[in-house]
Amino acid sequence: MTAVTDREPELVEDSAVQLSRHYRGLFAWPTTIDTATGDVRLQLGDVVDALFIRAGFASEVNHFLVMHVLRAPIIVVPGRPDDWIFLTKPRTAMRTPVWKDLVDIQVGWRKRGAAIPLSALDREGDELRWFERPQHYLDLPLWTAVVGAARAASNPSGRW
Repeated sequence: MTAVTDREPELVEDSAVQLSRHYRGLFAWPTTIDTATGDVRLQLGDVVDALFIRAGFASEVNHFLVMHVLRAPIIVVPGRPDDWIFLTKPRTAMRTPVWKDLVDIQVGWRKRGAAIPLSALDREGDELRWFERPQHYLDLPLWTAVVGAARAASNPSGRW
């Protein structure tokens, strides 16, 4: 039996729009949708920032953070080798030697206002995905905390 109705079916909202609203609503992160690719992107600067670290070393940095009861949301960007993106609170001023140390240990960052891709919370496999999902009840770690963890993890004695 076929039912006839006079109203138009409700349009299902695009998944990218839903994902963007989710990140904006739950975490108050400034997101946009890339019109060329349809990807959800996170704007870095005033609310959230990020550090980019190669996978092997990134696992050591993450371990250091966990040992010190800190947790950062981490996005895995597939590649050879993978990059891990550690999300942090906005960056703060640092002395020139600290910036030099980051360059020496191959920890990267993007300019304020740059946008990075965000993954769906349930994505798995060989594509962009969360290694550590963000939790609405946990604050992002300080930029300096992740920088300090990277510097400490790079030092054989574990101290900087």
